[in-house]
Amino acid sequence: MRPRLKALVLGLLVAVIAPVTLPGPAVAADDPRLTQVTTRDAAAFTLTPDFSLTGYADALAGTIGADNVATVLETANRQTNSCNSSQLAAQPQYYDRTDIPLAPQDIISSSDRFCWNTEDSTTRHWLPQGVTGSSDADDDHLWGAHQVMVVAWHYSATTAGTSYDKGARISVVNRATGEYRHVLLVEPTKTSTPNYRAVGIHAGGIAWLGNYLYVTDTEDGIRVFDMRKFLWVDAADGDKVGLHGGVYKGHGYSYVLPQVGIYRQANIQTSCVPATSSLCFSSLTLDRSTSPDTLVVGEYRSGVDTANLNVAGGRVVRYPVDASTRQLVLTGGEVVPTDAVTSPKSNVQGVQTWAGTYYLGRSSAEKHSFMYSGPKDVTMDRWSWAIGPEDLYHEHSGSGSSMGPGKIWTATEHYVDPYTAAVIDKRVVFAVPLAEMS
Repeated sequence: MRPRLKALVLGLLVAVIAPVTLPGPAVAADDPRLTQVTTRDAAAFTLTPDFSLTGYADALAGTIGADNVATVLETANRQTNSCNSSQLAAQPQYYDRTDIPLAPQDIISSSDRFCWNTEDSTTRHWLPQGVTGSSDADDDHLWGAHQVMVVAWHYSATTAGTSYDKGARISVVNRATGEYRHVLLVEPTKTSTPNYRAVGIHAGGIAWLGNYLYVTDTEDGIRVFDMRKFLWVDAADGDKVGLHGGVYKGHGYSYVLPQVGIYRQANIQTSCVPATSSLCFSSLTLDRSTSPDTLVVGEYRSGVDTANLNVAGGRVVRYPVDASTRQLVLTGGEVVPTDAVTSPKSNVQGVQTWAGTYYLGRSSAEKHSFMYSGPKDVTMDRWSWAIGPEDLYHEHSGSGSSMGPGKIWTATEHYVDPYTAAVIDKRVVFAVPLAEMS
């Protein structure tokens, strides 16, 4: 057989044998589902709990000793700063884009803010991501006597030039004093001698529910850490983590926080790309306006999939939270979603829901972006948003039966432009009242 003919025949055989992936239903450019949040089936996003790490975390706490949030705050070794003019300019009230002009009434303003110390404001290998706080942890806004915020960061070994990945850390911030401390997130090893390793995740979304810190794992689901088990370790040797020569190390940090469980999705992708039957777990927030409370997972997608309504610009999935344990509610041993929707917008880094309204915080690198808000099946409103915004956190007003809307916090991530590496100095943590978006 001649080579060209042989290749043609083999190609036809491969085409016949290979499975064919059919596109989802096409979407017309003027389809309203490209401008509004749309309900979709949630069955594919059921989660399976696995708390087999709890015993190993207990063993670490028994060996090293465990501290609580109050002790971490008492030993805080860093101080937040007031923000400089460049950092302040990342906020939505400084929106100045001429390519997409907004009406004055659509430009919203922050009501509160803080910035990190100089080292953390300018580090290039730690990037702020998830945001939560004591308003998520307890409905009276306090954890013990303290109002607390927690911000997650992920480590870039490439930027740092290290052969090891420090994974993810959290900053535990005392809002009254501005003092804070970094804590490394770790995963216990299932070994007879208690040990742990760094957690190599993006930590794009976090939510603090009672004794548990929930952290998104982009591909797998939601990891769970125990906020009663802060472990004090040796901060020397920043290149080491775990047990070395009889001494527990923390990649240069004095505290590590161990994982105790995970809620895992059924269809795991090794390199997460949004698909009909699996979710990329990006952002995470708590909605206290539902009954029961719901944990809100947002999915980041770099573009709107106009060929597949099952994906579109990404999905938002909500899961029920048990009022007493603050773990996710189980039905037949699994976590069944409360509901799911597709987002009409891509590049969404943070999602919050409250009283039936969806708030979608869209990201950007060097320009201001947009916040979209609206209920299901209604064209969303557009507001000014930040430069480089990440996860959201709703600090509600009131408590108990008098609980109401408060303000939405986010953290911006960029000290340098990710495309040009030029310094832009736009790292700030700020809040906008929900009333601004009405």
